[in-house]
Amino acid sequence: MGACEEGGRPVDIRRLIVALALSAAAIAGCGGDSTGTKQADFLDQHVAARQQSIKKAVKDGTLPPVALQMIRSDGTINISFIDGPKGDKDIVHTNGSTGPKLKWDLNRDGKIERSERTITERELYDTTLGLR
Repeated sequence: MGACEEGGRPVDIRRLIVALALSAAAIAGCGGDSTGTKQADFLDQHVAARQQSIKKAVKDGTLPPVALQMIRSDGTINISFIDGPKGDKDIVHTNGSTGPKLKWDLNRDGKIERSERTITERELYDTTLGLR
């Protein structure tokens, strides 16, 4: 079982963000002051920035259009957007769970390597981590 799975199912990223925020607040001794609000604002800004970086990468051709399916309506990122039986290790197809298998130059070296001919949700997500 991978780090992002809970009982064989993918961890909901929203629950993870909330848990991290609550942990940070507890460690900082956050009470009724504005620290909690500042942390929540920071998380909201981070989520919005990630969403924008993914959209920009799709527009620029760095990421495939199917990457937009990772963005939930509330702006959070869904690592396991296909909702298949393998958690975030489901194979991504050109239309998410349908169509031919996605083939994309994720490492941007100008060629599609063997490892880029069958891409999992986790691999697609990992590619988004270094975006700006």
